[in-house]
Amino acid sequence: MPEEPYNPSPIGNPSTLARRNWWQTILVKFIGKHTPKCREMVRILSQSMDEPMPLMMRIKKRLHFLICCWCQRYEQQLRYMRHTARQFPEHADEASDAQFSAEARERIKQKLAESAR
Repeated sequence: MPEEPYNPSPIGNPSTLARRNWWQTILVKFIGKHTPKCREMVRILSQSMDEPMPLMMRIKKRLHFLICCWCQRYEQQLRYMRHTARQFPEHADEASDAQFSAEARERIKQKLAESAR
């Protein structure tokens, strides 16, 4: 099956800079060439939940969000899940069947409780 050319903003995309006229189409293609692809953005957004993003990557993320509402929604979903998980630190030991010592479980619970404040 032949690989389709990269299309950073398919027709019907409700994002801010969707292709509506020739100028926006040129701008979308330019942004698409100079920002990470969606698959890479998913990895970057997930990673940004653990460690801060460098300034240049934050700028690229914002530019990518101008042409891709789906990655922006994915980031909102990640933030929602993180926020929701932090509200229930008392259930942290039930979230996984990984074996931790009682001491490690208490440290995890304390960290979750501290970050919820």
